[in-house]
Amino acid sequence: MRIVCLIFVFLFINGCSENPCRYHPNEAPPTVEIEVKRLEKELFKSQELSEVEIFFQNHKDMAVTMFHLNEYPNEKILAERIFGLVQNEFIDTLYAEADEAFDQPIFEKTMNTSLGWLKYYFPEMKVPKIQTIVSGLYNDLVVSKDLIIIGLDFFIGESASYRPIGVPQYILRRYEAKYMTPTILKFFIADYSSSGDEETLLSEMIDYGKIYYLLGSIMPCTPDDLILGFTPKEIRDVYAYQELIWSRIIEKEWLYVTDEFTKKKMLGERPKTIELGDECPGRVGAWIGWQIVKYYMDETGSTMQELMANRNHHEIFAQSKYKPKNRH
Repeated sequence: MRIVCLIFVFLFINGCSENPCRYHPNEAPPTVEIEVKRLEKELFKSQELSEVEIFFQNHKDMAVTMFHLNEYPNEKILAERIFGLVQNEFIDTLYAEADEAFDQPIFEKTMNTSLGWLKYYFPEMKVPKIQTIVSGLYNDLVVSKDLIIIGLDFFIGESASYRPIGVPQYILRRYEAKYMTPTILKFFIADYSSSGDEETLLSEMIDYGKIYYLLGSIMPCTPDDLILGFTPKEIRDVYAYQELIWSRIIEKEWLYVTDEFTKKKMLGERPKTIELGDECPGRVGAWIGWQIVKYYMDETGSTMQELMANRNHHEIFAQSKYKPKNRH
């Protein structure tokens, strides 16, 4: 099981796409219905330590993945810690704010549609169990192919009385309800994509590009800024100046580098990719990878399954004929 820590309403951004809905098949996706179990409601009813112990016995996956049970000498010590948390008055505030911020009907509708599209492309997809919790900012997300656990108190947004400590602002701003579902799905779909057979920057950009292409396909009407976790201005800028961004990468001869330091400059969490421009956003390499994959799919007409299985990323790049133009 992969545990994802992010320390990271639909708006249509004019100029980011000619059509607010991207690469959308002209048919309906299979019907999918998720069930969201609001485990914070059960936990916060606890009046005795024994009730918290029973809670963890009944929800062992939650105890292990969300609260790291295996790091404690025994289950009772964890239960004592969480019982103390439940009794703390600050957690009541977080609980109330998280409950208000979480629009469960919208979340369920979006997840049902998105997982329906994922099942359209990958019929073998199994609907995961989905649980929510208020953890006192202990952990934000757990995502595996079978189970998704959401720490709702991380996604309250700027209005929250308490927010994660020590998180840079450029990451903290993504802890908003509007980014939550795309972020969950980005990690959930990662296993459907085969990594490239090389360790170059180009190959790893296309790794990201394939995931974002699939994410954009199962959330076809979600704008690019929410898909990427960029700001609306960052999305407008990268589309407007993508030829310049690309030319600077070529000038620096970065495409086929294999050193981790350079790759992190393009793909790692940073406020800006200053080597390419003072206002160039961090993780811009992932966005470029997405554009390359879009070009490739337009050029070749490959199916989604063919794209995701293709490990020859040099071939994807060559066949994409990616030659961006600035757009103002």
